[in-house]
Amino acid sequence: MLRCLYHWHRPVLNRRWSRLCLPKQYLFTMKLQSPEFQSLFTEGLKSLTELFVKENHELRIAGGAVRDLLNGVKPQDIDFATTATPTQMKEMFQSAGIRMINNRGEKHGTITARLHEENFEITTLRIDVTTDGRHAEVEF
Repeated sequence: MLRCLYHWHRPVLNRRWSRLCLPKQYLFTMKLQSPEFQSLFTEGLKSLTELFVKENHELRIAGGAVRDLLNGVKPQDIDFATTATPTQMKEMFQSAGIRMINNRGEKHGTITARLHEENFEITTLRIDVTTDGRHAEVEF
């Protein structure tokens, strides 16, 4: 999802990004309770979710998995986004005794945690600057 941080009166297609930029008043939230969504909650994901809630950080399903869920398809690959920084995630995982693997994604804000024989790639939400100098919030 891409949400522009400047105000326009209508949705605009940004030519440089070829993506639809929507002011906040055009965005909405919906609750998803489909069988495909419920099937994602393995022991590993339940433990991960509990840890993020305990530490007061959001954990969101992101990327193509959201598209698949909205289309009624169980995602094969799930990416996560969080309000926690990579440093905060590393501290949380270390204090909880959770193994971290593949630190190559850290420079992009991604930490990979291993829980209950599952790998979870979690990326920090961030603010990017467009090529024309405007700010845009990017959620993976």
